[in-house]
Amino acid sequence: MLRRRNRNALLKKIGFIALVLLLLWLIGRTIPYLFRADAPDEAAAIAQEFYEYEQTGDFGSSWELFHPLMKERFPKSVYLQSRAHIFMQHFGVETFELEMEKPEREFDVTVIDGVKPFAEAYRISVTQKFSGTFGQFQIVQDCYIVKDGDDWTLLWYYPKNGDTKTEHDKAD
Repeated sequence: MLRRRNRNALLKKIGFIALVLLLLWLIGRTIPYLFRADAPDEAAAIAQEFYEYEQTGDFGSSWELFHPLMKERFPKSVYLQSRAHIFMQHFGVETFELEMEKPEREFDVTVIDGVKPFAEAYRISVTQKFSGTFGQFQIVQDCYIVKDGDDWTLLWYYPKNGDTKTEHDKAD
């Protein structure tokens, strides 16, 4: 009988220690997220800053907020020339209004086909309302804000060939 009690006591101690270790591990995994409560606000601020630069025609400053993948896709000189040419010369736009939805946190996001998914990103749907030579029109575009090192950066969504739905649309 004495042996049986010792075995049960030992099993209880091991179970208690395992439970404590599990709780410590969960707490350790949760603590960093407690300090990231302002991340959606930071993501929204980057998107707002990017599109405010675009509104004023300061495409060089907006380009600086791009993620390196976007900078690779659009070298700065090409971006500056193309953006100004399309909106200002072709469409005759002088400025535009801007509406942004609240950032939505997403995980394992493939923003650009063929590129490793981002572990965490904030998707923001942006609506640009233009008045120009050809009347009023809107462009609605999803952008993603991700961390690149210590900096928040912006990417545009490039779906797989022929796939025009975002991950958000697929969930609906």
